[in-house]
Amino acid sequence: MIDPAWFLSELTRHRIGCVTGVPCSYVSGLYTLLEGEKERYVSATNEAESVAIAAGVWLGGSQAVALCQNSGLGNMTNPLSSLAGPYRIPVLLGVSRRGWPAGTDEPQHALMGRITPELLGLLEVSTEILDPTPEFAAQQIEAAVQRCADRRSAALIIEKGVFDNAVPAPAVPNVDVLPPAVVHTLSGGKRPRRGEVIAAYLAMAPARVTVATTGYTGRELYGIDDRDTNFYMAGSMGCAAGIGIGLAMTGHPVTVLDGDGALLMRLGSLATVGRYVRSPYLHVVLDNGQHESTGGQRTNGSAVDFAAVAVACGYRAAWRCDGVDAVRTALHQAAQVTDGPVLVHCRVEAGSSGTLPRPEQRLDDLASRLRAHLNRVTVPASVSL
Repeated sequence: MIDPAWFLSELTRHRIGCVTGVPCSYVSGLYTLLEGEKERYVSATNEAESVAIAAGVWLGGSQAVALCQNSGLGNMTNPLSSLAGPYRIPVLLGVSRRGWPAGTDEPQHALMGRITPELLGLLEVSTEILDPTPEFAAQQIEAAVQRCADRRSAALIIEKGVFDNAVPAPAVPNVDVLPPAVVHTLSGGKRPRRGEVIAAYLAMAPARVTVATTGYTGRELYGIDDRDTNFYMAGSMGCAAGIGIGLAMTGHPVTVLDGDGALLMRLGSLATVGRYVRSPYLHVVLDNGQHESTGGQRTNGSAVDFAAVAVACGYRAAWRCDGVDAVRTALHQAAQVTDGPVLVHCRVEAGSSGTLPRPEQRLDDLASRLRAHLNRVTVPASVSL
């Protein structure tokens, strides 16, 4: 049986900079200890978010472990296949195997219990069933970390009884008391298009990483000004905020260019940002009211007050903007906040000026470029997949 404290010491020995995930009773002792590691642990609102956080940590120059029970692999499938895979961002997974052996767990876990190794294999994630003996488990952890060093994801499957969960439950912590937050409402000027907001942001010469959500936003940013500090998402819709969390955890100021439809997909990420980020984090929501890149279908955000939601989730401040002059003012004010996240909700007109280009670089080269720029390290060159 594995002592959770020993397991965490092994992660430290291998320079794992962040642990994120969603709890499971099979490894409750491990999560109990993690709750005390405020500098390294990020509790995610869902499993997809944990993969996005781990991806951001890697882009920022470190390596993360994403923990989940196997019932959460369904949530992880999208970012594992459209973010970790094509960008060759390695994620080290710890997956507890509910529903196995067959007939020993609740019925809702039965199917996933049977198919866990095969499902991970289909996602091109190598798997090892974690041995309960520390001597052999140490070898498995080392092999998984080495695979990640080669930019390939790996998973350690954790079966029932492998971890010693006899760890005293922590006292329920007090809720963080945050400074009073304010929502500002600004208007002025004509309603801008998405590209005008992006140009206004770039005109401030931001010295920070910019994560642009999938669809037209990333393509528009690329067309206006391709920089080494930009990360263009080509999939994993809704995961931009999570990537930003991971980058923030590694000490980098961040701007997230999000969309109303994308943010609605992972709205819980606002709560994670509000709880953990205590560094410059500018979250810009470009709200055109539609899924423009798929034909202009309406989103469900017409009645959503994104600024109020952000403040309720712990953001330091938020702005509602209608008009290009209001956007410029809000961006300048928001950029002055350096002790936590802020959100600028921009109403924008649909449409772009001309055809939006796609990045000419390979996706894995874009990830390598950002990581190398942020950390001045040499990362493995592209290989054929």
